[in-house]
Order: sequence, then structure tokens, then C-alpha cells
Amino acid sequence: MNSRKKVAYRIFLFLCGLVMVVGTVLVACSAIEIAETDFSYLWAFGGAIATLFLLPLNALAHETGHLVFGALAGLRFSSLRVSRLRIFRVGKRFRMRFLHAREVAGSCEMYPGNAKGVRGKMIFYSLGGATFNLVYGLTFLTLFLLCESHPALYFFAIFAPLNLFEAAASLYPAETATGMTDGGLVAGLVRNRPSAVVSLRVLTAQGILSLGSFSDVGEELLFDTPVVREDDPAFLALLQLRYYYLFYYGREEEALAQLLRLETLFADLPEVNRADVACDLLYAYSALQPDELRAQSYLEAAAHAVGTCAYLRAMAAYVRMKGEEGDFLDRAKRAAQEEPIVGMAELERKFLERLER
Repeated sequence: MNSRKKVAYRIFLFLCGLVMVVGTVLVACSAIEIAETDFSYLWAFGGAIATLFLLPLNALAHETGHLVFGALAGLRFSSLRVSRLRIFRVGKRFRMRFLHAREVAGSCEMYPGNAKGVRGKMIFYSLGGATFNLVYGLTFLTLFLLCESHPALYFFAIFAPLNLFEAAASLYPAETATGMTDGGLVAGLVRNRPSAVVSLRVLTAQGILSLGSFSDVGEELLFDTPVVREDDPAFLALLQLRYYYLFYYGREEEALAQLLRLETLFADLPEVNRADVACDLLYAYSALQPDELRAQSYLEAAAHAVGTCAYLRAMAAYVRMKGEEGDFLDRAKRAAQEEPIVGMAELERKFLERLER
């Protein structure tokens, strides 16, 4: 995004933020006189402050919107993050953990259940977050203005201006430090911008793998792509898929080249994706290109994906390289059988077969 667009976006955020602050203050101060005799309003205000830091309702509403719209569009759940809390899927089970860093307020990761209509599904999914924020903000402001005062209504109304601000900020088409806004993603998909085209290629491949295998993914889909920035999240996902594709066909040297390129960009990966890539690197430095010191350097990062197919497979490779005993290989085989994505289950079996040679 050029400097002029950045300035315009910052001015937009400043003006919307100013309106949000004024609105929040007006709602919060509306109960001052009542609170002198009814202390439940003070508890409601204190609860709102605590919620803002622990589990902000604007982020929860936004990510829930993506989740609901994605489900309606036929997308499958991968992970949901609000503040430091992350809920993610491992096989057929759901797990929860707390992340160390708060890189973003929230995120929702879903993937297509098939390769049909991916562009339309992603546009619909992208608009879900802002839609829920708008519904939340307008609903509770209207109730607050028209209904009799109540501590519970007061609590939720305090977050109404913040939800409206979240909707406006996410719908504005811009590129931020954490990636494109939802409005930017929609604009890119509509206008076929390079980053959006790469995203569509990745999502289409994921849709194919949901029901098929890498043999159903044409090589041009992953390799004949527009040039985008190396730190673009779509490009990082593309590199990982290229590694998987090449490994699937036994082209190990080419696969390693893609993975090593991804390794140079490891610091640019979001925390929620870093663990999976660390597992791939741990496996590679244990089984494909043995290097004990480099393998050890990814143990801590890979541990954040504990219980997943990738982690069990990586640890099976690491334990074998060290000549130690463990049940990681058997657990990895069982996890591969439970993997719901057909193409990834087949790939995991190939990883394990390569390990047993």
C-alpha cells in the first residue's frame, strides 16, 4: 500500500476511533447516577473492562461471524483465535491452548470442503466478521436507547461502539501490518489482484485435497502463479503446499528447496502457523537431510503443535535419528488414519513410509 493510501487509512481510523471513544464514554457515563444506588452497574462496568483485556467481545463477534458465514458457505473449521485463546482441530477432536504472544486480536482459519466456487465462498466468508460486528453494534445501541436500563444491557452496550468501529476498520480496503483487511481481501478477489490469485490457488488446492489427493492437483496450480511479496501469507502457504506436492511425487531435492526457502521466512509466519512449519523442518532435518543441531532448534516451536499428525511424524523422525526408543511412530500412524483431509492423510502415510526405509 503506497504512502497516500496509508495516510488515508490512518485518517479514516482516527476519525472512526474518535467517534467510537465518544460513543463508548457516553454509554459508560449514562449509568453514573443509577450506580450511586445500584452497585450492579459498577460490577457491570468493571466486568466490561476485564472482558476487554481477557476476551474482547468485538473480536469474539468478528471471528464468530467468519465462522458462521464460513460454515454456511461449506467451509471446514481449522482454528479459531480470540486474544491469546486458540481452539483448533486435530483429526476429529478439538483442542484449546493459550498462545504466548498477542500478534492479532483474533483470527479464524477455515478451508474449502471441495474445489467448487472457492472465490464466491471466500468473499461470503470474508464479509461475515464485519456483518456480525454491525449486527452487534446496531442491536445493542438500539436496545440501549429504547429499552429500560438494566446492568446486563449496560454491559453489552458498552461494547457496541467498539463493534461498529471494528466493522468499519475491517471493511476498509487496506493492507495492515498483519495482512489485508477483510475489505481488502474482497476487493482483491473481485479484481483478481496477484495476492488474491495466489490465495485462491492455495484454497483451491486445499479444496481438492479435502476429498482427493495430490495426484488430483495440477502442477500448474501451485507453480504457475503471479509474483507476490515473499512475506505475503498466501505465498508462505503456497511454499508449504509446494513442499508437500513435490515430496508426494518423490522429488525430495526440489521439495527441500521449497522448504528451505520457507525456512528463511520462518520469522514472518504468524504464530498459529509457525508450529506446523517447525514440524516440517524438524522432520526434514531428522529424516531427509539429517542435521541434529538444526533439528533441535525447532523442537520448542514444534511442541506447540503437540498431538497433531505433523508433530508425531516429526518426533518419530527425530527419535529415530537419535537412535532412541519411543511410540511416536505408532501414534503417528494412528493419527494419520484419523486425519479428516483425505489428501493430507495420504501424504502423512508417505512421510511415514519414507521414514521406515
